[in-house]
Amino acid sequence: MCYAIPGKVISIDSKTVTMDYFGEARKAIFVTGSYEVGDYVYAQGGIVVSKLSEEDAIPILKMWEKQFFELKARDAILSEQSKFESPISPIIKRAEKDETLSRNEMLAILSVEGKDLELLFQGANRIRKNKLDNACCVHGILEFSNYCQNNCLYCGIRSGNANIKRYRMNETQILEAVDHSVSLGFKALVLQSGEDPFYSDEMLIALVKKIREKHGILLFMSIGERSKDCYKKLFDAGAYGALLRFETSNDLLYEKMRPGRKRIDRINLIRDLIEIGFIVATGFLIGLPGQSKDDLINDILLTKSLKPDMYSFGPLIPHPETPLSSIQTPSLDDALKAIALTRLVDPESKILVTSALETLSPDAKKKGLMAGGNSLMINTTPKAYSTSYDLYPGKSTERPITETIKNTIELLYSLGRAPTDLGVTNDR
Repeated sequence: MCYAIPGKVISIDSKTVTMDYFGEARKAIFVTGSYEVGDYVYAQGGIVVSKLSEEDAIPILKMWEKQFFELKARDAILSEQSKFESPISPIIKRAEKDETLSRNEMLAILSVEGKDLELLFQGANRIRKNKLDNACCVHGILEFSNYCQNNCLYCGIRSGNANIKRYRMNETQILEAVDHSVSLGFKALVLQSGEDPFYSDEMLIALVKKIREKHGILLFMSIGERSKDCYKKLFDAGAYGALLRFETSNDLLYEKMRPGRKRIDRINLIRDLIEIGFIVATGFLIGLPGQSKDDLINDILLTKSLKPDMYSFGPLIPHPETPLSSIQTPSLDDALKAIALTRLVDPESKILVTSALETLSPDAKKKGLMAGGNSLMINTTPKAYSTSYDLYPGKSTERPITETIKNTIELLYSLGRAPTDLGVTNDR
């Protein structure tokens, strides 16, 4: 339900195509296949995922053309600059000029309160619009196993949680769920599980091959720490995206939260994924016990230094079956300030508004998008399993997916956002 708009290839340079979208030029690379000028293609995350005929492309383009520009106009109105000035106004203006913010300026942003909050969010949203326009990719996420060999203190599916109904979907069930997700319009899909050794490398590689043989989608893997060799084979099989958070930049905090694990191993694997060629989404948790504002700034800066294709971070929602059950949930404003600061620090980044954020308030998704966010995920896990993927309390899975899609589309249209991914304006 990232409603991809087909682009017409207008030039090709090695493995990069330039596509025309209603007069706008966007670029994407292609890993497999061959393309010619005049072809119509779908791109997701800066990668060409499929080709379609002119006969199929033209009606879609005609359907989108008027709305494409109407949504742009609405987004432009909603992101107009506020006339209100405050002590943080110079910081926002420096970010708009792509100037590097000092640590003291970042601390000032994380300390904003009262009326200045709205100015901060407006500034971050304006930067988002000026740098990335109104595209808002909506990925599906399919959770195929809630078994996990890790015992992370913050996670509801940790191995130490004996009060959870465990499940594993078999290959047929996963393929059927993928078919259903694609039938709903998703062009980008995340396959997620706990770190479950039941699924061998060979099983996952075979699964990816079968999905890609049937569907022209951008497939992400969110399966935790596997070997570089495994990930290389998954990439070669057609999974071009990987979601792997590092959780925290603080080594001591990481080792406390993830017993028996080292942060450097996680970071090195993320770097391996980028080296292989994956579209990488990574990030951190907000609200870990002992996390300071300096830690949060370091989290953002570490993410930026990794040069991922997408930031994925959200609030820690305490789970009753974890050692962190009694800690305080981060406030919505604190989570929104992290989104806004990330936009100021890395203006051209894609920032995911996570489902965890949505548990903090009924309008958190809207506020996240208006604070600088520009990507969403919708859960496509079959109902028989979705309630058991119990990462945190309040994870909504009761609403029919068709209703969730409808509500998400309506929200995006109200904000002038197009549920599309048009590739990138510069080379990846």
